[in-house]
Amino acid sequence: MQRKIEQNLGLATDLLLHAEIGVVAREGPYVIMRTPEAPDYFAGNTLVLEHRPSNDERERLEADFGRLVGAPPAIAHRGFSWPEDAARPADFDAYVVHGYSASMCSVLVAERAGLHPAAINPAVQVRLFESDRDWDDWTRIALAEMPDPASEVSRRCVQYQRIAYRRLIDKQLGNWWGAFIGGELVGSLGLFFFGRIGRFQSIVTRADQRNKGVCRTLLTEVAQRAAGMRDRLVIVADESYHALRIYEALGFTREARIGSLCHMPASVPAHSET
Repeated sequence: MQRKIEQNLGLATDLLLHAEIGVVAREGPYVIMRTPEAPDYFAGNTLVLEHRPSNDERERLEADFGRLVGAPPAIAHRGFSWPEDAARPADFDAYVVHGYSASMCSVLVAERAGLHPAAINPAVQVRLFESDRDWDDWTRIALAEMPDPASEVSRRCVQYQRIAYRRLIDKQLGNWWGAFIGGELVGSLGLFFFGRIGRFQSIVTRADQRNKGVCRTLLTEVAQRAAGMRDRLVIVADESYHALRIYEALGFTREARIGSLCHMPASVPAHSET
């Protein structure tokens, strides 16, 4: 399993990031991700499996999740992810009928020398976050991206992400960059480094500013100014996410996949990109 994760740069960097803000452990066939201070943060409390689960494994996986990660009332969701390398079509009927949502993410990788020049929007100013105001604006945009922005669980998830990202910055693992038009934050992303690999995190454009070159400009500028001599840059995005074509146009190629299953109370939001 260790080799399969190392070869999947999306999962490998997920675990490296999480080890800095939460707990990563191994037991039997699982890698366990836990965030004790944020039990309802579903992305930080999950079991990483060796392979895509079969329909007849559901009850065993749920029992192992409760034993290793947590169970109600402390943890109300159940989440599983795995390096997706199976050639056969996915069949998650036994999970979906019990309230699970399934997703597939692409792991996109760009070699330092393979990034393509892109037309940028000259109205977009790209700079590092400098103040609590920048983070307050980020919080509003991130919360608006949630399926249920009014949910208290959504608010706690976004607040925890804010704390976690700032903790990574304080550890000097990377930085958070914003795209500004007329002084207003219209997009942002994180970029964190592990050796010669850079991992982008939570790339987002404000809804009313999409299709204006904000994401393309932000990625291009940050890659040029911050990536330095890193050999590879990594993005993980849901395969249904609209920005995949932007990433590929910049020179990112799909090198691996991550599958996931998540069962959440109605008030707990899903998130499609990291």
